Amino acid sequence: MPSTLEAAADAFYAAGNRLLAGDGSAFSAIWSDADDISHLGPMGAICTGRAAVMEEFTQESAMGFEGTLVADERRFVETAEMGYLVCVERTRGMTKAGEVITADIRATTIFRKEAGHWRVVHHHTDRF
Repeated sequence: MPSTLEAAADAFYAAGNRLLAGDGSAFSAIWSDADDISHLGPMGAICTGRAAVMEEFTQESAMGFEGTLVADERRFVETAEMGYLVCVERTRGMTKAGEVITADIRATTIFRKEAGHWRVVHHHTDRF
């Protein structure tokens, strides 16, 4: 479990790359187990609660998108118990049908310190 906010962000994007490769399970360990979490992701769904958020990642991982996800222009704000990251997510890859996709998306990820480790509680993306 990450003990620094920057390490938590790195773990989040490593899990995102695993999701693009078809494995959404890595998100389970880095997201809070609390039921107050939420995700407003690139697919447009508004997910609230642990079950809904994890189900969204299961669906996204099954889409068959092969590619990479990188967080550029990272800016962190941190207090003792909460922190957030704003960045530009750059996604490059290919769909199952062979369509090349590139997207630059603004993103905000909010973290909460739980038992000394940073856990994700909210993620929001939108295109500019």
